[in-house]
Amino acid sequence: MPTFDETWKSIGPLWAAVNDSEGAEASGLAPSSNDGEATVFAVRTGDVEQPPQLPEGGDVVGAPLGPYDAVEVTLFGRAAARGRIAFGDSVAVVGRFDFEHGTDPDKLGPAVLSALAEEAFLEGADVIYTVVEGHQAPSYLGSGWTEAGRLARS
Repeated sequence: MPTFDETWKSIGPLWAAVNDSEGAEASGLAPSSNDGEATVFAVRTGDVEQPPQLPEGGDVVGAPLGPYDAVEVTLFGRAAARGRIAFGDSVAVVGRFDFEHGTDPDKLGPAVLSALAEEAFLEGADVIYTVVEGHQAPSYLGSGWTEAGRLARS
């Protein structure tokens, strides 16, 4: 199993792409042996619930946008939630989750993640990573995520 430093070398550029940064260093994050300011979480692609559970009037729309793909959940034709994904060698990185005002991230987040995980599966990614500020994965990501490492601002 690769060390976290090696893992970050492969997923850092993907995280930067998801966040419109130029390279892993542009994200301002680097592996940390101490507490760190951000946490990298991982989940096996097959452990994400499928298919997306959409509320009434919900639909999923996806689009490739250069260095990353975007997925959007719509409710009755209006954008409600979105997320991004970038692909590497057998890995994917998700992030930039955004929820429209008045929507419930705990209801729409799992649908966005499920749609992103389906894309990851189709691209051959065995593991999905994300980076969150602090040390606890947001509840809208669902269960099954494990801590892969800590990051600090460089």
